[in-house]
Amino acid sequence: MMPKACLLLLLAASTCFAREVVKIRVVNNVVLVPVRVNGRDLSFLLDTGSEHSAIDANVASSLNLGQVADVEVLKNYRTQPATADQTTRLEIGGLAFDGKVLTVLNLASVAHALGSTVDGVVGNDILQGFTFTLNYSREELVTGRLAELGDTGVPLQLRRSGDEFFIPLHLMSLYEDLLLDTGTNSTNLSWGTWQQLSRAWTPDSTIDGVTRAGFPAPPAFLVCVPDMRLGEIEVRDQAVRVQRPVNAGAFSVAGFGGTMGSEFLRQFKVTFDLKHDEIFLKKDPRSKPDPYRYVTVGIQFARNDQGTYTVMSVWKNSPADQAGIRLGDRIRAINGESVTSMSAEQVSAQIHGEEGTAASLIIERGSGASAVTLHTRQMLCGHSKDQHEYRSQK
Repeated sequence: MMPKACLLLLLAASTCFAREVVKIRVVNNVVLVPVRVNGRDLSFLLDTGSEHSAIDANVASSLNLGQVADVEVLKNYRTQPATADQTTRLEIGGLAFDGKVLTVLNLASVAHALGSTVDGVVGNDILQGFTFTLNYSREELVTGRLAELGDTGVPLQLRRSGDEFFIPLHLMSLYEDLLLDTGTNSTNLSWGTWQQLSRAWTPDSTIDGVTRAGFPAPPAFLVCVPDMRLGEIEVRDQAVRVQRPVNAGAFSVAGFGGTMGSEFLRQFKVTFDLKHDEIFLKKDPRSKPDPYRYVTVGIQFARNDQGTYTVMSVWKNSPADQAGIRLGDRIRAINGESVTSMSAEQVSAQIHGEEGTAASLIIERGSGASAVTLHTRQMLCGHSKDQHEYRSQK
């Protein structure tokens, strides 16, 4: 039975803050939350990097939502014109929000990249309306008052800019604020941040040719940062993505440091109290880093309309690069099994593994097909005590 106090609150504000566990899905490190919009069950990306919540254009059309405004959306790598539609009721578990306005976007590229349905985005206009804990390993979102969420761990004060939240971070000797961005898989440094960091440090190795899903941006590269600190929390050997200069979006703005994504955050149980510009981090003992994350053949891919997977990038000097695999090649089968029945995570598991593991691929290019066998190789963050070259700052 719903507590009386909660029932009264629900009647008064259409939102109940009693403690509740909502089952979520973690796909490629990002969180998909079950959301009801006007009575329909949907799946929304939880994205603290978005100031405004959004809905896929096809879903908005099927729900017959009413357009209320034309808007312009600042994304990481571009500025995008869009419209905004108004919902009657949006629900996350027992939390209800009446009359929410959602930006209408085409989310097909996001869904293709994840290999999962993405009907919308839950942004900070909604997320700062309640306190919640994300437990990635248990695939749970727990809502409730802060005192009801148990031991939340170490508090970190965020810097607010509008409805965006920036987390303070030490990258070795460099101090920088990064946008708190659960909707992004990796942690991403802007070119300006990298220029500052590289004056004092040279990484042992980089992975070049890394692309991102969706709207094209110049290829980035990966480095393994030996020491990152958030307050009293220290993280060793963390892979981060460095974005080369772009001409539009947040990463083109002078002074924008970058984004902190879910690959980093999922090491913790993260409690969000965005109304008070604060998060809490508690190390999750159930969270085990993937030892083969960067032991791979060196390709990125996305599902295509034919039910197979298209190669979206080939990392330079990787086994795939050396074998002649190209951007746009299509993966038809891996290790004798058709990929049409495989999820993106299952395909990924086939091309990662202990160094030297063989992956036999059937690759389509144009109207032809060929077989190639690749062997995984450690590409980054290969040992816990890397030797790094430091240069003292002048």
